[in-house]
Parts: sequence; C-alpha cells; structure tokens
Amino acid sequence: MKQYIDKISELIKPKGIRYEIHSFDSGAFMVDIWINNDFYCIQLFENEFGISQVTEEIDFSTIPDKTYTEWESFKTELEKVINE
Repeated sequence: MKQYIDKISELIKPKGIRYEIHSFDSGAFMVDIWINNDFYCIQLFENEFGISQVTEEIDFSTIPDKTYTEWESFKTELEKVINE
C-alpha cells in the first residue's frame, strides 16, 4: 500500500492541501486531508481504499463512507474531492 501513499501525495502536493500520513503495525495507512473547512480521512488496507468526510455531525468511523477495490476508481473519487 506504500506505493499508493506516494501516488496520493503526488495528487495532493501540487494543490497545496494540508495532509498527514499515519501508518500502523497492521500494514494499514491513513491519510488525513484538510480542504478549506472540510476534513477527509483516507484509509488504505490490503487491497482496499476508503474515503470518509468527517464533520461535527458525523464522527470518524473505522468503516469508510465509500470503499474501492481498484486504484483507478478510488483515484477518480479522490480527484473529485481535491478539486472541489
């Protein structure tokens, strides 16, 4: 999954978006993204990519709002979020 963290960073960096990467002993990764006043959490584990928007009304959950098993589908969703 590390290679996908690099790809996500490549998409985010040119936009000047604040983000933080977290890795876990389980092999999972999490990327926190702040876009204006919105906060998103990307979760990567094994062959799954998840993305969630966290708000005051919706707390963080270990179960993503949307889950993808293919990089291209996930990338399309991420690009929608970072280009809003």
